[in-house]
Amino acid sequence: MAAYAEDAVEYAAKFKITLDYSEESIDKLEKFCTLLYTAIPKTFFKKLLRKVPSDESIIQVSKMLGGYWGEVLIRHHGGHWAIEDFMNEGNTILLETGDNKIFPVGKAYKRLTNGPEDNMAHFYRYMTQELKK
Repeated sequence: MAAYAEDAVEYAAKFKITLDYSEESIDKLEKFCTLLYTAIPKTFFKKLLRKVPSDESIIQVSKMLGGYWGEVLIRHHGGHWAIEDFMNEGNTILLETGDNKIFPVGKAYKRLTNGPEDNMAHFYRYMTQELKK
């Protein structure tokens, strides 16, 4: 996941967005998510005019964005990456911090497909508050 996070840093830099693993950079990650989300065609006519990214492409970008999100959390609050057969649906990448299991890749996928309602910065702030309890 650390390699995916580095890919996110390099990819964001192409759009002049600097991701530096600081907690403040999570807001920049959210800005980057907004940029990517708005670039995905949403309506029938746009889909006819522009190529829609494949689900596999969205999953790959989700791994980068979720990897970056998770690496920031690990660096500032601890934890580690794990792979688990979640709900008998196959291997899932997750972040474990104590008794908490967090799914940043899934959250990033939802952010790219659902939009701002799955805000990555809000999720980060919520999780860091939960970890302090």
